[in-house]
Amino acid sequence: MSTEVIIINASEDSTFEEDLANDVIEIVTVFSARLHGSRSDKNRQVMERLQEVAKEVSP
Repeated sequence: MSTEVIIINASEDSTFEEDLANDVIEIVTVFSARLHGSRSDKNRQVMERLQEVAKEVSP
């Protein structure tokens, strides 16, 4: 089994600095998305717990 990868939008001459900058941007993007997802999950759990408590308190 063989696989062929064709890159259609790559620039011909990218410098080391450009490649490094792109890699850093990708890393920051991934970590910020994970952080946002983590906060979102925590907020969802807090809201669910608050709704449970509200149901217990109100008749």
